Amino acid sequence: ALEALPERTPAEIAAKKQAFEAFSGSGAALLLKQLASIPIAQFYLPRSAEQRATLITDSSFRDLWAGSAAPQGPAAAAAFAVAARKRFFHWFLEFPEIIQHGGFDCILGNPPYLGGQALSGTYGHEFCNYVRQAYAPTGLSDLVVYFLRRIYTLLRPGGFTAFITTNSIKDGDNRRDGLEQVVAQGGSISFAVRGVTWPGRANLVVSLVAIHRGAWRGPYLLDGQEVPTISPFFEAETDGGAPGILGENAAKVFQGSIFLGDGFLLTHAQAAELVRQNPANREVIQPLINGQELNNAPDQQPGRSIINFRDWPEERARRYREPFAIVEALVKPVRASSNRSTRRKNWWQYAERAAGLYRTLTSLPHCFAAAATTKYLNFSASPTDRVFTHNLYIFTTDRWDLFAVVQSTLHEVWARKYSGALKQDLSYSPSNCFDTFAFPAGLWQTPSVALATIGERYHETRRELMLRLWLGLTDVYNLFHAKEVEGELQRHYATRAKKDPAGLTTPVAQRAAALAFPYEQALAGIIELRRLHVELDQAVLAAYGWQDLPLAHAFYAVETLPENDRTRYTIAPSARKALLARLLTENQRRAALEASNTPVTAKRAKGRSQSPAADDLGPLFVPAVPP
Repeated sequence: ALEALPERTPAEIAAKKQAFEAFSGSGAALLLKQLASIPIAQFYLPRSAEQRATLITDSSFRDLWAGSAAPQGPAAAAAFAVAARKRFFHWFLEFPEIIQHGGFDCILGNPPYLGGQALSGTYGHEFCNYVRQAYAPTGLSDLVVYFLRRIYTLLRPGGFTAFITTNSIKDGDNRRDGLEQVVAQGGSISFAVRGVTWPGRANLVVSLVAIHRGAWRGPYLLDGQEVPTISPFFEAETDGGAPGILGENAAKVFQGSIFLGDGFLLTHAQAAELVRQNPANREVIQPLINGQELNNAPDQQPGRSIINFRDWPEERARRYREPFAIVEALVKPVRASSNRSTRRKNWWQYAERAAGLYRTLTSLPHCFAAAATTKYLNFSASPTDRVFTHNLYIFTTDRWDLFAVVQSTLHEVWARKYSGALKQDLSYSPSNCFDTFAFPAGLWQTPSVALATIGERYHETRRELMLRLWLGLTDVYNLFHAKEVEGELQRHYATRAKKDPAGLTTPVAQRAAALAFPYEQALAGIIELRRLHVELDQAVLAAYGWQDLPLAHAFYAVETLPENDRTRYTIAPSARKALLARLLTENQRRAALEASNTPVTAKRAKGRSQSPAADDLGPLFVPAVPP
């Protein structure tokens, strides 16, 4: 397309520049710029009765755009002031000739990416509300999603875009709000590389992607191989549709607490001293466990304690004088700068208490926890007398048969497809991969003795191996997935006397026991854990009635994992694809059945990130931004 463009003479270029400058300085261009800025500005203007005179409604704007009224008065002035301050950019005014002829032939780039609370923290809730409206249907996705969507609209039919981006572009909400929307609008992904380690100093894994606006008739290239098509998942087959939320899975997995204020934290020694000063303080001091300890500490014990006043009013919390004094001195000043009034007002409470989590745990002797971001997906039994941090997800059950299912490869492959990734790790997203996961039929209602037996045996064998080797979960599974496990284990034995895992201090007795554990027994333990994993997968497969599907466990290079770390002891690629297809079919069948048996009600979609200020917009304004 670029080669076909006619060459322009210097005189033609000068004439074009002169025409553009003349237009840009004209009254018509100024009027168009003002009009185009008005809808966007409404998201940045305060919505209150006192500010009513500075707001422009949808109806009033349509009169302005039609030319039946002029943009004058305090409301128009307020919009123009916001536009100048925020430097609104209008493509149809800056590139009028290109937009007039349908758009750009090609756009290349490296769009920025920024997600989660950092997006609203950096650009404000007004920006978040705007993009959710302008690119609906969408939640609050990564910034790169909105760049992708805008780039696509700026292409002419038959145009191209190609860019370097975060590898999470194909995951979860980013995929749904970005690539899937582009494909739904007729776009084609013609080229993709799923994961490339960034060559610079930054610890990043990026994806490369090219998109054609229209139906692509040429070859599709995925990771350098010609394939029949490329889906928004960056897979070489047509996607079978999105999974639905299953009501039977609701309110089973919770994120841990966001305490927001290091002043809540205590060393175990500080906690013991507070209890010595007043035994009643024990009621507001609990162990605290995080993802690093769950994945890297061999005994998975909490490394710190934390003060916890739950949802108590200030009067009750003040009864615990010493802990309250600590929080008042160290947390209250931090919360004073919070942009949320409830966090400033209730500064002695955690910012996000996860009340539903702890309410559900009160009747359970143990639960199962998994790190939110992890190299290997693993659930571990955990006592319920502790506070869990926000980088943990808690499966609120003590049933070993349910543990067997979520620990199985069947759930892992589902989670890796429908969750997200952070750098090279899995970013587990319960709303995307647990709430949609079809457990074996009837298992929620009727426990399975067979699954419970293998589930508990697998967990306890693993736990004992971690303690005997004095290795955390991640290190044990590094050995589990090592094709040359003998060499990896020998290296561990050569270095284990010199260092502790994850910088943790190993008690003398445990260090001695680990040093005395014979190499042959350690090797046999890893082999046995593999065998039990195969047995667990087969038991879960049988619970679905899918014994006809050979899993063929062995070492495979998993193409969806980073290029420098793809070898896993897992099921065959053909089995993975077949399982995903069967699980999706079962999900869609159950979701349709639930929908047919459930009255239609208006409710917010689960799993989507919402701007905290989304409900404060007042009456809906804002038409589509002018093209």
